[in-house]
This record gives sequence, structure tokens and C-alpha cells, in this order.
Amino acid sequence: MASPVVRKAQRSDLATVAAVLAMAFDNDPTMRHIVPNDHYRRRLTALFTFEAATTPHGTWVAVDEGEVAGAALWAIPGQRSALVPFVRHIPDLVRAFGQSLPSGLRSFRTIGRVRPKSPPHWYLQTIGVAKAGRGIGGQLLRDGLDRVDAARMPAYLESSAPGNVPIYERYGFRATGEIQLPGGPALITMWRDPQ
Repeated sequence: MASPVVRKAQRSDLATVAAVLAMAFDNDPTMRHIVPNDHYRRRLTALFTFEAATTPHGTWVAVDEGEVAGAALWAIPGQRSALVPFVRHIPDLVRAFGQSLPSGLRSFRTIGRVRPKSPPHWYLQTIGVAKAGRGIGGQLLRDGLDRVDAARMPAYLESSAPGNVPIYERYGFRATGEIQLPGGPALITMWRDPQ
């Protein structure tokens, strides 16, 4: 069996990327807190459609046996989301939150306020796989960190699952703090120095 191939996501991958990430985060406590629970999977898919569509320069996929099996969304320093995809996908954001949009945006602002402003760094917004335990997430992370290292840049992420902290530590990240969401779970902030 061949190893999955990691490649830059194409526009045609958008729906699959969103579906894979929604599957990966189905039981995530942070997403369960932020995204309304009625029609949760559909709402989560809409949220990841928005995120993937507005992170065009930093979305990579792992393709295994011809299928997208995982995705990683990286915010790259100096790259900005284009206005057109952002505006075009605002309906996805509304579908994700419905009447809870103000609350959802407050949660994301809380997270965004803690994210380091400097030095410039790669930010791993989201990484997820369709089926855990096959090494696909590790391959996606290694591939992204190879790009980070080639750019001689640090990297940052927030882990919503304490059990993932040791995994990220194996890749050179260290826990730096916590973000407590109002009325919800805490996220662990992690930093990786240039390597």
C-alpha cells in the first residue's frame, strides 16, 4: 500500500476538505461549544467550507487511494485571504452559526486575541483526518512543518484536545498557555521555534 500523497488543495477539493474536517471534529469539545448543536454536522461542514475557502494559500490535503483523507489549513505570514472568496462564503458562516453568529464570532475573537502578533509565524488553523490511526495526520503535519522549516519560521497552533499535546510536542511544539472560552472548554496554545 502506497503512502498518502500530500498536495496543495484545489478549488475542486473544497467540499471534500470541509466534509473531512467536519468528520474529524465531530466530537471536539471546542467545536461543540462554538457551533450550535442542531444540525451540528451540517453546520460544522459549513464552517469548514468557509475556513478552507478563505485560507487559499495554505490548504493542503493528503490523498490516499485517490480520496482526500485529511487536510491541514495553514495561515502563512504575508498571505491574505482575497476579498472575493471571503464575501462569497459569508453565507457558509451564517449557515454554520445561524442565530448564534454573534456568539460564534465572539469565541473566534477570543481565540484571535491570544494568537501572537509577532514574530511572523505559520499558524496551523486546523488539521484533521477522515480516519484516525493511519498516520495521515502525522504526514500532513510533517509536510507542513517541512515548509515552515524551509522558510526558517516559527509555528503556532491551538489544541482543543489535551491528548494531542504530546503528539505536537514530538514535532517540536511546546505548550505556552491556555485560552479559556467563556462558558466553554480551554484550548492549549503551542509554539514551535524555527528549526
